[in-house]
Amino acid sequence: MSVGLKSSKLDSSSSLGNAPNLESTPPKHGGDLAYWQRKVGSKALNWLDLSSACNREPWPIPEIAPSLWMDLPDQADLLDEAERYFGRRPNAIGAGSQHIIESLPPMLLACQSSTQLVANQTVFVPRIGYQEHAFAWKKWGFDIAYYDALEELLEQEWAVAVVIQPNNPTGEIAPGKALSQLIAHAEQKGAHLVVDEAFIDACPELSLLNHQNSSDLSESLFIMRSVGKFFGLAGARVGFAFCASKWQAALNNLLGPWPVATASLYLVQLAFADKAWQSQALQGLKVRQAAFVERVMPKFNTIFDSQDYVLSPLFVTWFLDSEEYAKQVFEMLHQVGIHTRLGEGWIRVALPALDEMDALNSALIRLLKTEGGRELA
Repeated sequence: MSVGLKSSKLDSSSSLGNAPNLESTPPKHGGDLAYWQRKVGSKALNWLDLSSACNREPWPIPEIAPSLWMDLPDQADLLDEAERYFGRRPNAIGAGSQHIIESLPPMLLACQSSTQLVANQTVFVPRIGYQEHAFAWKKWGFDIAYYDALEELLEQEWAVAVVIQPNNPTGEIAPGKALSQLIAHAEQKGAHLVVDEAFIDACPELSLLNHQNSSDLSESLFIMRSVGKFFGLAGARVGFAFCASKWQAALNNLLGPWPVATASLYLVQLAFADKAWQSQALQGLKVRQAAFVERVMPKFNTIFDSQDYVLSPLFVTWFLDSEEYAKQVFEMLHQVGIHTRLGEGWIRVALPALDEMDALNSALIRLLKTEGGRELA
């Protein structure tokens, strides 16, 4: 995940009157252990990788038939199973929610070229959050603005606002009432609200899908879901879009006829049908979090010299005094074989698997016993 951004409130370096800027430098992401292995060599091969906020106890992959690598993809069976899992039939399946994030700007530009979307060029995104949202809209000529609290959006004019629910890495959760107000605000202004629920499966009762009673969603609302986080299937590259039927054909045409591999479609269908694993995984997250809080968190608090943290079902984020200090601690954790996610003044730690707790605990003790660790403490 690429998260965290510091900038002025409004970045107006681009304009819808200009051609799309497709040569921008993309944001950096977590889950980048292979990069570090190439950079520092063999000593990184055995690092405990807590840089990605995906479930460290993922859904178990079964053996699959070789024919799944030979047949062209057909989404029908997964759409049926997804409808049972989500309680609403997805309007589109893409190669992860990232594929859908990339498709929304050109789709809305093409479909609403003569409406409010062009008159208002502003897209609001969380100041700290998944940077690909801002990057996708900026590439297509929109002005990017940042908000710190949802209430700010009700006082602003915008073409699109993005809410990450719950936010990564801040763990913030938007109340249902606030989301309802934002949908109404978007409808009134002819704008669009994009809700990224990539992390919601670990707390499914919070999903906005649970509170949409009509058979068709508002034309102002787009909701995205993913199997990369709770199910731990980031490599499958499967994401879902929920929107008004008005947008379905256009979105699917942009995504293309075969955006997801046959094997991935099949495996996610099985994962959605595996209710026993889902129930066990939700309970397992609670057990792992309790063990982490009791055994590991006090040592991280000492090493980070901070108890300013947020506890989320799949990760814990610490907010430190400075970017320089965060980088120093990040590098020291590498010395004892722990790879985390470094942000601008924060460090995010994925919730370890239960059988990783002892190794993590021992590594932190070793760090605290070193000269550098004692200085941090």
